[in-house]
Amino acid sequence: MIERGQGTTPDTKVGMFWCVGETVVGEAVPLSEAEPYGDVLQHGGHYDFRLHLKSRTEAERLLTCHAYDYYTRGRVVYFQTRQQFRLYMDGCLSARDRESIADYFGLAGTQLKIERDTHYQCAGCNRRYLE
Repeated sequence: MIERGQGTTPDTKVGMFWCVGETVVGEAVPLSEAEPYGDVLQHGGHYDFRLHLKSRTEAERLLTCHAYDYYTRGRVVYFQTRQQFRLYMDGCLSARDRESIADYFGLAGTQLKIERDTHYQCAGCNRRYLE
């Protein structure tokens, strides 16, 4: 059984994303559809999502024109025991990007911890990046 914490609503979601310019591209699902991984509820994978993406918008087209780790990216998960959302993110994400991500995942009013994760390094952050 999935436990909803204080501040969660049917609109709060988890998943993964990229920021392509000022647009958030990704896949977000409500907690009721999330996949459990220990105490964490999560969803999706960057590589598989991008591989199967049918580019319908300019941001999606730009995303598919580069390697999956070219643009800034990250993931939102939910820790059930702590009743806390966590945003794992690329170091390049600005405050405006974080606001857009919070809107995309419906996280207004939730307990959100933001954590930089070196796993999510875009071409700009990764000095050894080769495309």
